[in-house]
Amino acid sequence: MAEGNKDTRKRFGRRGRDRGDRRSEPKPKVPELPPVMCSMCGKQIFDLSSALAGQSGADPVHFDCALARMAETEQLGPNEKIAYIGRGAFAVVEYRDKSMTAFTVKRRVQWEKEGEKYEWRRAMQQRMGL
Repeated sequence: MAEGNKDTRKRFGRRGRDRGDRRSEPKPKVPELPPVMCSMCGKQIFDLSSALAGQSGADPVHFDCALARMAETEQLGPNEKIAYIGRGAFAVVEYRDKSMTAFTVKRRVQWEKEGEKYEWRRAMQQRMGL
């Protein structure tokens, strides 16, 4: 673009057209959800998106509570750690060197029931519009 036209032209075509109508409409209020308590520690879960379902039931637990329980129950050797590998599963991983960049999965431990859809997660997804 030439220097002279820099301030006088809009660069991206349709920006700003017909926005007055949409901005005046009030957004619908999202209903408040009741507080959700962790079934392991009994404290409130503020970030439900990072919560996991409990091992024995469908009640949500803090991710940190689940990780701490895994660390208590699993026997770890030298250079082994617990890691979350996704889809409701943890793994015992062994690092090959001190830089902790390369590892091997020793054991996989399923935390949540695979394929289970929990009601508290559905409510959160509906609230987010997913």
